[in-house]
Amino acid sequence: MALGRRYAIDGQNAVASPTKTALVLTSTAAIRPFIYDMLLGSSAAPADNACTIYIQRSTAAGTSTAVTPQALDPADPNATASAGKTLTVEPTYTANAILFHLALNQRASHRWIADPNGPITLPATANNGVGVYWVHASFTGNVDTCVYFGE
Repeated sequence: MALGRRYAIDGQNAVASPTKTALVLTSTAAIRPFIYDMLLGSSAAPADNACTIYIQRSTAAGTSTAVTPQALDPADPNATASAGKTLTVEPTYTANAILFHLALNQRASHRWIADPNGPITLPATANNGVGVYWVHASFTGNVDTCVYFGE
């Protein structure tokens, strides 16, 4: 699979209850973005907290602070997909459409690299996308998420 144009988005947020989305990536009718790499970790003071990270499909992006996708090749044009962080209105998640699930101790960082034949692919549908969110019952420290995607 040729990667084509590649971009990075990142965000930091505090784990919260109810769950708060860390990053959202939203498609358009013109493209099918795909996530091929992701970095996950916590910048909070080290402690033994086991968080669960999910990626779930959404049909509406919610309301967020815009994140400008950064082209990994400076010759590439701006991304067509849009991204956001620091959500004030959560995305409209598709029930049971979990695409990624990982339990991770806060003291550890993790890198997920998709199989070249199996990236997480978004539909070519306006306002559809995915959200990345962290879950913990009582930990409220900062977590960091960096997503690499292509178009």
